[in-house]
Amino acid sequence: MLGLAAAVTATGVACGGGTNTVEIVEDPVLETAFETVLINGEPRTVGDVAETASIGGGWDRMYYFRVPLLMSEVNRSIGTESTIWKNLPTTGADGVIIFLSGSTVVRAVLDHAPSLDLHGYATADSAVTANPEGANGAISVEAKGR
Repeated sequence: MLGLAAAVTATGVACGGGTNTVEIVEDPVLETAFETVLINGEPRTVGDVAETASIGGGWDRMYYFRVPLLMSEVNRSIGTESTIWKNLPTTGADGVIIFLSGSTVVRAVLDHAPSLDLHGYATADSAVTANPEGANGAISVEAKGR
């Protein structure tokens, strides 16, 4: 069964120093693009997956965070200290996928099973491969840095 994913709506909020709000909402296209790698067993790149899901915005890094997670953990890890994450999951999902362009969030995606295996961040040329040995299968994403 294919899981669902979420897109991001980012809006500036004029409260004390330029706080941004990022809303995480469902978007099945991106997750299906990742799951196709597991189903077909054919490796792709993160750039290929992002293009399939029509992720624009000139993103340069993709991060993955497992649930449960804290807003402060996400902001510290990706350098978005003034960002408020609306609908940040605590249960009911495996993780959150975040695409960035510099320090601007291009898209944030709620990830359901099978989960991604990424430690650090990925770039457009990072390999995406099937990892059938993971719990319920997993999708491995090559890290390019921390």
